[in-house]
Amino acid sequence: MDTIWFPDLSGAGARPKHQALGLSVREAIATGRLAPGDRLPPVREVAWKVGVTPGTVARAYKDLVDQGVLRSGVGKGTFVAEGLAAAPGPERADDVPYMMAQVPQGRFNLRSAQVAQVGQGAALAELMQRLPAPGPEDYRFYPQAGSDLALRQAMARRSEGPDHGEIAAEDVVLTLGAQHALVTAMMALLHGPRPVVLTEELAYPGIRHAAALLRAEVQGVRFDEEGPLPEALDRAAAETGAQIFVTSANTHNPTTTCTSLSRRRELAEVARARGLQIVEDDCFGYAEVDLPGYRLLAPERTWLVTSLSKSISPDLRLGALVGPEGRAEPARVATHHQFFGLPRPLRDLMTLAMESGVAAQIEAKVKAASQARVEMVRGALGRFGIVTRDHVPFAWLPMPRGWRASSFSRAAEGEAVLLKAADEFALIDGRAPNAVRLALTAVGEDADFAEALRRLSALLSNPPSAMEA
Repeated sequence: MDTIWFPDLSGAGARPKHQALGLSVREAIATGRLAPGDRLPPVREVAWKVGVTPGTVARAYKDLVDQGVLRSGVGKGTFVAEGLAAAPGPERADDVPYMMAQVPQGRFNLRSAQVAQVGQGAALAELMQRLPAPGPEDYRFYPQAGSDLALRQAMARRSEGPDHGEIAAEDVVLTLGAQHALVTAMMALLHGPRPVVLTEELAYPGIRHAAALLRAEVQGVRFDEEGPLPEALDRAAAETGAQIFVTSANTHNPTTTCTSLSRRRELAEVARARGLQIVEDDCFGYAEVDLPGYRLLAPERTWLVTSLSKSISPDLRLGALVGPEGRAEPARVATHHQFFGLPRPLRDLMTLAMESGVAAQIEAKVKAASQARVEMVRGALGRFGIVTRDHVPFAWLPMPRGWRASSFSRAAEGEAVLLKAADEFALIDGRAPNAVRLALTAVGEDADFAEALRRLSALLSNPPSAMEA
């Protein structure tokens, strides 16, 4: 049926107009102002009514059609999709808090980049039994200065190598995971009334969340198959006065790109010229890369973020921020003001795990399991142009002709396979390529993973006829 409803942009704030229009439509559906089957006003009528361009309205309508909220027919108009749930839900899937993002029973989780199951639970439980019994004075005090030295030394040894060089324990600040390390780096480095963080225009959503906590703006930097573009970084730094450049040189999430050596050198020079601090995220550090990282190319301004979440267990919440030589103190003070120090059980368990070699054994098994899944994906989806890297537990799938990332994700979900479309990694107003990311190790059993790949292959082989023209 026709409707006289029009969107309201009075609460749009700084939100891009096409996103505000989309949110207004969702809210109207959630409150019952729009019902399934209702016809939305024509594009030009909405544009005139709310004071935006017809192209802005058309983009908002198209996004909602791609997301299954609306349906359209040539010459017929745009309508609220039938059978649409009333609740608007989060505007982006990654706005759901991590602790709430549980995968429903019976679904194949190719959405979350979780660590492979290699028996780490049993191995860590056995280590807990080997911890010495506490003495009468233990567990009475706050963490003491230097009490985490052995673990900092172990984490330093773990990150050393041809990509990061030698690392001293005094430059290591222990954190509660990589996300906490990223927040700590921003706390230590950002200043002024309007701080700006630069990162790839397609990036891990945690960067946005970390910046939001510090009330910092995030600006995207364009990139290609060799990594971020130096001229784009230079221009963004000059225009915004940014203080930090966050990047993943070894394994970009979600595209798997490894920044080339020549590109790393150019980017390091831009950072020097513009006074940028480089925060290098190397959480997928077990991917084999024999290239010098920014800690070697720009040691005076590089902060390395690492953790055990992708190589041993995300449940441990152990990460590290490695500062430039002799400059880690601001980050150490930031963590002290937040939580004083790691919980002693975590500190003691992981010190034993790393010194005994158990942690390294688990990491080796995780690495092998990730490679096995990479090989399965190459065999099942290689003919569709899927992009993989050895030992990297996710893959990047540009959509073949006939599919849009959003409609493919919905179709996959209809087959009980959960994926992440590229737009979930895009910054606000950033470009989102027509692609999806597949996480390879969250599904526990190889047989289940093979079945998920079979269903994706069947979908890719049969794109919807409406999209083929």
